[in-house]
Amino acid sequence: MQRLASSRFASTGLGAFTLLLMLGVFATPGYAQQPQDTTQIAFNEAVRTALDQNTDLKRAQAQARASNVQVQSEWMDFAPDLNVSSDVSRRVGRNFSQVTGGFTTRSTNRFSLSGRSSVTLFNGFENVASLQRARKQATADQTSLKRTRREVVFTVMDQFIALVESQEIVRVRKEQVEAQRQRLRQVREFVDAGSRPKSDEFTAEADLADAEQQLLQARREREVNKTRLIQTLQLNPRQAYDFQVPDLDEGPSGTDQFDRSALIDEAFQKRLDLRAAQAERQAAQQGIRAAKATYYPSLSISGRYGTDWSSRGRIPNPDNPDQFIDQSFTEQLENNRGGGISLSLSIPIFERLQRSAQVEQARVQAQNAKYQLQDQRQQVALQVRQAYLDHQNAVQQLEAANKRLQAAEQARTAAQERYELGSADIVELQNALRDYVDAASQQVQARYNLLFQQKRIDYNAGRLSPSDPLLNQPAAR
Repeated sequence: MQRLASSRFASTGLGAFTLLLMLGVFATPGYAQQPQDTTQIAFNEAVRTALDQNTDLKRAQAQARASNVQVQSEWMDFAPDLNVSSDVSRRVGRNFSQVTGGFTTRSTNRFSLSGRSSVTLFNGFENVASLQRARKQATADQTSLKRTRREVVFTVMDQFIALVESQEIVRVRKEQVEAQRQRLRQVREFVDAGSRPKSDEFTAEADLADAEQQLLQARREREVNKTRLIQTLQLNPRQAYDFQVPDLDEGPSGTDQFDRSALIDEAFQKRLDLRAAQAERQAAQQGIRAAKATYYPSLSISGRYGTDWSSRGRIPNPDNPDQFIDQSFTEQLENNRGGGISLSLSIPIFERLQRSAQVEQARVQAQNAKYQLQDQRQQVALQVRQAYLDHQNAVQQLEAANKRLQAAEQARTAAQERYELGSADIVELQNALRDYVDAASQQVQARYNLLFQQKRIDYNAGRLSPSDPLLNQPAAR
């Protein structure tokens, strides 16, 4: 994961004039912003909000729930089913009447009620393989959910670090503006005394305008970082927020702090995305077993019990066998009760090569899952390797930035003294001041980049956990 460096506007006289003109316009009463309540959000609260509101996390949670439902469904395949059915019908047609000795048109009403239950005794262990596949897939989805939680937390932490960095840049730019103002007052005193030309005053004014422009750009970058946090946390863009920046512990910064091989081995054991890929491969292998089960015969047992009623339901009269008497509704339901048990055996012989196609598709999916696992292992190793190299580079960058800042500060002091003594011109002093401001900005960026790279190593090695302390408590305001 790469962090994008903030862009800088070029400092030109026309740009400074345009910017000052815009400030004058928006500073008028007609453009004054209305006061608005500000919501304060600390880092821990931001993490909780992101875990509750992030849409990627919600999708992962939905997928995990769907996998659990599938496991329950596969479990129920071992249980017998139970069906109750009822049928009501009316038939109209010609029938032979034993009373009249001819055909008559009459209607017949029928009602039936039955229950049926069946259970699979053997199906080539397809139900066992399907259950194992569903379990492995549920494990993969649950692991992916945990990985997504870590990604969300890492994103919030990264954006908080970027916000701290941008606020430090604002502080440096404010100091630059104040230093340029003091220098402008000093140059004006020299010009009024006649020891410096008027052009030095114009140069100092241009430098002050350039410093103010860079301060505005730094403030804009700070607001951009706040906007990214608002987007990540899914907050209401209409409201104002004050993110309470924590005190960031930069920790040790030596190049020998981490061992690359040990980090890769640790990542292979702890990375959740790698565990998810392993579970998906195991699920695909169970899919082959489930597909091969269709080659075996299946055996099931079923039972049925029911009764029925008919409007023509009559029985012979015990007193006169030549006559029939009608039965009541309840009598027919009682007398017509019955049921049975059946055993069903199905032997597959030829199904137009559909079973072979299903087995081949399952094998292809298993091969793809295997390749995905191999790619994931390679990606994890490369991510750890890149994070390790970036951390080493960040340590060296910070060391170089500290040396440059120290040298630039000494050069600025020397140039200021030489300018006051008249042995240096305004250009030399201007260059020394700009070098110092650039060195201070680079030192801030290098310092927080090192902190980010340390957290990035923890993330890529699988150490980062939402339940562990990530950053310190908010700084006192």
